[in-house]
Amino acid sequence: MAVAPVMAGASSVAPAAATGDSSSASVNAAAKNLVSAARSVAGTLRVVGLADGGTELVQFNPLKPGRITGSVAVSGLTGGDTALVGIDYRVQDGNLYGVGDNAASAGVYSINASTGVATQVTRLTVALSGTTFGVDFNPAANALRVVSDTGQNLRQPFATPGAATVADGALSYAAPATATGVNGAAYTNNDLDPDTATTLFVLDTALDQVAIQSPANAGSLAPTGKLGVDAAGVTGFDIYSVLRDGSSVGSIGLAAVNGSLYQVGLLDGTATSLGALGADVTDIAIPLVQR
Repeated sequence: MAVAPVMAGASSVAPAAATGDSSSASVNAAAKNLVSAARSVAGTLRVVGLADGGTELVQFNPLKPGRITGSVAVSGLTGGDTALVGIDYRVQDGNLYGVGDNAASAGVYSINASTGVATQVTRLTVALSGTTFGVDFNPAANALRVVSDTGQNLRQPFATPGAATVADGALSYAAPATATGVNGAAYTNNDLDPDTATTLFVLDTALDQVAIQSPANAGSLAPTGKLGVDAAGVTGFDIYSVLRDGSSVGSIGLAAVNGSLYQVGLLDGTATSLGALGADVTDIAIPLVQR
């Protein structure tokens, strides 16, 4: 499938250009010209952060990450969940969702971002494996992806209520060893246009790099570039889709890494600091509809 245009460190490319072939230099040169435009868009965004060990939601503007504009405690968790390990917005209904921390049977919740009230919609039927996780919705498949720092790669279908969780192929690079540093995941092109493809990007905090996960169900990883910063620890990652007439025309990658917010170049990996965060943020989710 084709990869739609991406901003903030990437331009319009075909999949091969994202995997480090000879054309990547020209792609990355063009991408750098888009950084200022992407930052202009980012200045109008509202970001929701998961903070205080997964028990609080905070809000901030990405160009002023140190200024928290709102915060609310998460409530309503059930079934042994005491906190959330990750959050994301689902394009099919525009709602915020989160995954609980009960490793044996983590709950999946719809969350009111204004009140923090969480309502269980299902529970994972595969036990979580890991200490840090990446959570993101595949807009095309209507499924929730959960990856971890042990190489776990789960898929929770949403089209069928009560569907069982699918354990997909373990995360790995070209060598047959499992990738054990991934804890950030985000899909591009969050729209409902059936002609729009999507690409899954992940953050590997052990190797301090961005990678494409494709095929996502196989867990195959191809690095796109180094972050240039030490990303060890819990990392929050999300991609905002810039829409025109209901279709994605660009993407902005943002990541919370070690207390600071970064703009992430998806195809070259470059992390550009936007400033220190005003809370201990462990994941981020960018509302699909900004107001």
